[in-house]
Amino acid sequence: MTTPLVNQNFLTRVCLKIYKYSKERIENPRWFFMLVTSRFKNVPLLKNFFFKPHLIKKNNQGNYSLFPEMNVDDVVNSLNKEGFHLGFKLPKNILQEIQDFASSTNCYGDGEYSLGFCYSEKEKAEAKLRRTFKRGDYFNSNLLCTAIKKLTNDPKLLEIAAKYLGGSPVLTGTRLWWSFAVNEQDKHLLVEKMTFLSTSDTTKEGAYFFHYDLDDYYFLKIFFYIFDVDLDNGAHVCVRGSHDKKNLAHLLSFFRRRSDQDIIDFYGAENVVPICGKAGFGFAEDTFCFHKAMIPTHRDRLMLQIQFALTDYGNHNDLVEPSALKKIV
Repeated sequence: MTTPLVNQNFLTRVCLKIYKYSKERIENPRWFFMLVTSRFKNVPLLKNFFFKPHLIKKNNQGNYSLFPEMNVDDVVNSLNKEGFHLGFKLPKNILQEIQDFASSTNCYGDGEYSLGFCYSEKEKAEAKLRRTFKRGDYFNSNLLCTAIKKLTNDPKLLEIAAKYLGGSPVLTGTRLWWSFAVNEQDKHLLVEKMTFLSTSDTTKEGAYFFHYDLDDYYFLKIFFYIFDVDLDNGAHVCVRGSHDKKNLAHLLSFFRRRSDQDIIDFYGAENVVPICGKAGFGFAEDTFCFHKAMIPTHRDRLMLQIQFALTDYGNHNDLVEPSALKKIV
């Protein structure tokens, strides 16, 4: 009885994907070409068609880093081998400033520009709209929050990005967002919705599936937990080594999403790594790795993302014209 529904859903997703890709090809052809080809950069027979430019060294001596004890080479070696590196730690003053910014600045329900509210007014906003938000996004975070701006210019983070990417890193965007907790019943419904109705690989509910990003040929993201994160409130999960080794069938698939079982069968359960940490804990990840967010059920999660790449295609930042943002409560 479910087969027609699944088939119908699959055909709908394919049609929407074709429409989306066609539209993107017209609007941003260079980005579209990268999106189609970059997934094959690690295929042995095709590696010669992809290359990293020579490292352009920058003199960062004399610049103060917020991470003075961090060993850049250790981070880069871990990224090359594992696809991620754990153990960044925000200074207390920087962490406090970001927490204060998040509590005093509007976030936007499910990323919609007209649904702004302060985090403390979330329940009031939901009651007014008779709607439950899954996510709360901040916009223009790098422009409005001095602490985030300092992080994007940190000499050690830039050096890590330069050495890993193989060229001068470009800041392609920052993102600060809440993942709101759901109860067990809503979690079950959300999983069903993801399985049968979701039409997007990586946005909204799709982020709770294992997936990999295609933001450039080479790119790097640095994440920080702004409050404590454990297995019950949205831990990030990544798959060790999957940035360098992927099932060819996964690369050829029209969709980048994979079920938990698909991932375990190919990579092994021992390589599926949930990442937990106290407030201020951070990690670097090449999100060409398969990764996902766990659905938070006990507390909301607030995460900061800083993204570097070799090319800025203009579609990975949180910049929004302030006049387009509206508050609802």
